[in-house]
Amino acid sequence: MSKILLINPPDQKMIQGAVPRELGRDRMGKYPPLGLLYLASSTLAHHPNLNIRILDAIADSLTENDLMAAIEEMQPDIVGISVYSFTMVDGVDVARIAKRVAPNCQVVFGGFHPSIYPEETLRCSPDIDVAVAGEAEETFPLLVEQLLNRQPPVGIPGVSVKLANGNLHVDHGMPFVQNLDALPFPDRRMVSYLKHRCILGSQGLTTNILATRGCPYKCKYCYVNIKNYRIRSLDNLMAEIHDCISLGIEEFFFVDDLFNIHRKHVLAFSERILQEGVKIRWNFRGRVNQIDEEVLAKARQAGCTRVHFGVESGNPQVLKRIAKGTNLESIRRALALTRQAGIEVSSNIMIGLPGESPRETEETIRFALSLETDYIQAAVFTPYPDTPLYKEGLESGLLPHDYWRDFALHPKADFEPLIWSEFYTKEQLFDQLRTLYRRFYMRPRFVLSYLKKIRSWADFWQLVKNFLTFLMLITAFESRRKTS
Repeated sequence: MSKILLINPPDQKMIQGAVPRELGRDRMGKYPPLGLLYLASSTLAHHPNLNIRILDAIADSLTENDLMAAIEEMQPDIVGISVYSFTMVDGVDVARIAKRVAPNCQVVFGGFHPSIYPEETLRCSPDIDVAVAGEAEETFPLLVEQLLNRQPPVGIPGVSVKLANGNLHVDHGMPFVQNLDALPFPDRRMVSYLKHRCILGSQGLTTNILATRGCPYKCKYCYVNIKNYRIRSLDNLMAEIHDCISLGIEEFFFVDDLFNIHRKHVLAFSERILQEGVKIRWNFRGRVNQIDEEVLAKARQAGCTRVHFGVESGNPQVLKRIAKGTNLESIRRALALTRQAGIEVSSNIMIGLPGESPRETEETIRFALSLETDYIQAAVFTPYPDTPLYKEGLESGLLPHDYWRDFALHPKADFEPLIWSEFYTKEQLFDQLRTLYRRFYMRPRFVLSYLKKIRSWADFWQLVKNFLTFLMLITAFESRRKTS
């Protein structure tokens, strides 16, 4: 029986990007590797006799030695590794380990990074054989079939490969799945789903889920490379939710790029939840200009507990500069309405956006403090590859060269992404980030509201963990401030 091993790599060498190292991936919660689960289910639907296993180094805290032992024991024919640019160094290390202990395996890289840099991904390491771009649920089974039949996978959209003669076949296609209902559900039983939780108010087992894919908006900082917006049918979505409920999962985080692009979609989903009498909690990433009292009332009644809004900035000119398509009034109104409906609010903020001097930064911090929001999640703006702002930075000379492509060709653990350095150094920006966290989370109003939410020992220990994370942020801030 042919064997396939899919790996979510560790983040031990994750490069520091938009957030401080104190806020590593696992400190904001642990979630299922949804992309790998979709790949596994889709591949098994086409090739039911395959032996497919998933290793999630994040949720299971696997070291390189753990991965080495698992790969050596299984001796897979194909090793698939999911990578972002920030985890590329760890991914390359895992590829090297795979080739060392299972020299006959084919190593396949997929995810956002290979989608942007297919040729560079193949060139950066002798241990990477194939790079897969875009949504791969339909293309990966074809790739598997050709690799197992010892055929070069040429001609599959979005699949780039090293040929036997040493040349590269690069395909710049960006395939996407048109009919989301045709995809088999991701089987969460393949991973340690009992470990999946979110640190923000989670009271039980949590999972990520997708109701839509793609985003039609054109925010200049965004790295989403598939704009085609598609929606699953409610029958299909509810069937997956019921499957999760059978596992004891009680809380769902819709990780759609934007769950509420169409308000009628939120209303229809909420109505379906109520009709079926399903008792779940759910939250989503939302856009402020599709929020109103009717949508919020129905969502709250159906179990919605939190909305994550992309606030980004508290300065109108900065919002225009990044083509956000929102304004301060609509942001303030949407967040206030959400809180009034009894739904928690989490606000995403970026520090150091184009056109943001210290004055605009202070405006953003004051705006964040004035909002009706329960939490903030802040990051330093980092120009991501293949985004409009990254291209603007290169054309203007603010970014001296295509450093992301250089990194893609030579991924190293000491790589540091550049920031938008109109007004700040990188350290100054991270100090501003920590200032925002300190001023928001050290307010007596926040502390008292958070203490009131403690209902169990599990809540208490989650509070302790969150406090330690926050303490590391503040300690780093104070240490740097005193040094300067």
